[in-house]
Amino acid sequence: MSALNKEKNLSKRIDLALAKKDCKQTFKKTDSLNIYYRVGTEILAGLMIGAGIGWTIDQWLSTTPLFLIIFFILGGVAGIYNLWRVLTGKGLKMGFFSKKEK
Repeated sequence: MSALNKEKNLSKRIDLALAKKDCKQTFKKTDSLNIYYRVGTEILAGLMIGAGIGWTIDQWLSTTPLFLIIFFILGGVAGIYNLWRVLTGKGLKMGFFSKKEK
């Protein structure tokens, strides 16, 4: 091989390595962005479902927004609990976990 061919081959390999590096950084950014979307979705879904249940019970019983407030708080707790399960890696399992499952 001539020196010119070696230089072209090296340039191609460098460009390929830089492209792979940029690709990995893009995946890291999108992974963290997906986590942020998941956090927002989990908490918002819990709050909306809790508020919806509380509002429905208040309409059914003709009460003040007592149940709306109670279920809104419970929905927030449920959203945070679901978020904890996702972040600890137990998001796909159902029920409570024993200490043996670490």
